[in-house]
Amino acid sequence: MTGTPASTETIPGSIRLHGKVAGLGLDHELEELTMLFRDVGKDVIAIPQPSHAWLSGQLLRAWGNGIFAPVVPYEEVCLGAELHDIGWLSWEAAPTLNPQTARPHSFQELGAAIHTSLWTEGVRRAFAFGRYPALLVSLHADTIYGSFFDFAKAPPEDAALVRRFLDDQHRFQRACIEALSGNPRYAPALSPPAIERNRLLVAAVDRMSLQIGWGLTSKACIPNVPTIGEARTEIRLHSPSGDPAELVVDPWPFAADHVEVVCEGRLLRGRFTDERAMRQALDSAETVTIPTVLRHP
Repeated sequence: MTGTPASTETIPGSIRLHGKVAGLGLDHELEELTMLFRDVGKDVIAIPQPSHAWLSGQLLRAWGNGIFAPVVPYEEVCLGAELHDIGWLSWEAAPTLNPQTARPHSFQELGAAIHTSLWTEGVRRAFAFGRYPALLVSLHADTIYGSFFDFAKAPPEDAALVRRFLDDQHRFQRACIEALSGNPRYAPALSPPAIERNRLLVAAVDRMSLQIGWGLTSKACIPNVPTIGEARTEIRLHSPSGDPAELVVDPWPFAADHVEVVCEGRLLRGRFTDERAMRQALDSAETVTIPTVLRHP
């Protein structure tokens, strides 16, 4: 073990693996990582999950026009998007090293006991902000496991643990809805179609934020995006010049004719064979501001 990077080879970025992770049963074609990595020459910018979630909230705060209905209730849904990865705060403060990749572990590489506990903590933290934001964080956990966790391929003990976690979340969701049902502010946002719409909105800006964070240089599609009523569409992102700092969004979901968003990461140089050295490198790494301009087609 050493306190220096294991190598200075080019580090793959835009982590969008395909297939199944052995043992966990996670389909991760577009799954989230605990940290996102963007290539910068031979190095990477490591973007923490909370910064990625902040970017999601920025997208949703700009949302709405004649084709895409505005966000309701605005503050609560935007906050829910901003908080959707708040459960990862503790892990991000002391990430663990995967010796096979010489990088911090990804979400898929953590056992079910760890990632379900992180999601549980995230819902609890979001509840301190408000019941509706916490409801959306819980629903987003439901989205992630419902879309990407393969119960048939997961070890039986992991599958049982995830089922118990989801059962707990479903009880929490029902309790939130019941508690809010007498409040006139939330009446328009508690019908099953309204809750489903807001769940899908958080999922859509989450996916958009991932693509922005990875550094999109070609094309990407965001499926199942709510428009008006119960209608859905696909949003396409592309970089006309191959520069991830400027993307075209079609169809255009925002109120303004262009939108500027920003997140932060840390410039992580090389790979590591020692966890403490990796953490020290992250702590002392240069902070990088990542601005992105989204434009109308």
